[in-house]
Amino acid sequence: MLKLWRSSSCPLYLRRPKPRLSIVHLGICRWQRRCNSSDSSEIIKSTTTTKPKTTRHRREIFTLDPSRLQDSHFIDLNPETRNSRNSRGQYPTIVAVPPSTQRTSSPPARLHSLQIFYTVTSVGHHFPENSHGFLYYHRDPNLPLTSGAVRFRLTRDAHASSFSAGTDLMLPDGQTPWAIWLVAVASVAKYIGLKQLLLSDGLVTPELMEHCRKLVVGIGGSGVSRMYRRMLFTLEQPFVIDLAIEPRFSVMGPQRIERAELRCAKVHRAGFGPGRFFPYSGRCMVRFERSLAPEHAGKHVAVIRVLDILTPIKITDPTHTPRNKSGLFHIPTVGSLLTKGDRPITIKADGDSRLSRCLRLLM
Repeated sequence: MLKLWRSSSCPLYLRRPKPRLSIVHLGICRWQRRCNSSDSSEIIKSTTTTKPKTTRHRREIFTLDPSRLQDSHFIDLNPETRNSRNSRGQYPTIVAVPPSTQRTSSPPARLHSLQIFYTVTSVGHHFPENSHGFLYYHRDPNLPLTSGAVRFRLTRDAHASSFSAGTDLMLPDGQTPWAIWLVAVASVAKYIGLKQLLLSDGLVTPELMEHCRKLVVGIGGSGVSRMYRRMLFTLEQPFVIDLAIEPRFSVMGPQRIERAELRCAKVHRAGFGPGRFFPYSGRCMVRFERSLAPEHAGKHVAVIRVLDILTPIKITDPTHTPRNKSGLFHIPTVGSLLTKGDRPITIKADGDSRLSRCLRLLM
């Protein structure tokens, strides 16, 4: 806007007034001056719009001692819907929180997480529906310390008080509990979080952990897990055999582990040369026993007792005719000894075979 004014000493002239700065323009100038100052990084950061981070759900465990479990330790092992496109991402991840972190709120870098699977062959094997409850440490008082394992107790609700009324999660065979063996915890790097919890809970000693680690030096993690499912710690410990294969099993001794196969179910097939085959199919629960036969008195000889028939036993070849009595493998029945010909099958623990070495550790 132009303004006219008159002076007594000079002629009339025009004067342009100073421009008025808008509020927006003033704000920009002040912001520019502040950006040139030493704290410009903080100003820029404060004016940047960021999306709030979403908190990922974590399955945290604080103890493996059944007597110390609380409601907050309840976890669900079912796949999460957000990982439906990633088959491997549907396997649950457990975060082990050691006591030091619980007390001091240490940074997440000190926490140890591990992905767990329902079976040894992990691809495609998710935990069954309604797999919710509590992880805990289990050890049979009748078995050696090296037999301990982390198990999962299924409960009807999320309260720790329902632990005693729950049941352990079983593998597909319905006979074997799902478990992470103590020897695997001691020897496999990904289980370091479980290892710390077991030690801090006082459930195991450092000496036992080191002993377990040395027992399986050179054996991979999956190999250790498969070994545990067929591991015997005592002579009369029940185990499952499949009559249509040569079942493998392992034996835990004080200082070493031995492995062998049971080949007693195979017989010669008449007319087929040296060939051998399995006359029956089916699964049985059996156990080794010390032979009570008079001729075995004072000797280390074992027999095999049938405890239960798990799946129906079927004849694989109805036309089979044994060459002689020793080639006849009798169909197993509950309570009987596995028998070939007219005598029970015996294993001498004083022999040099792998099977003999296994039994020697048990007898």
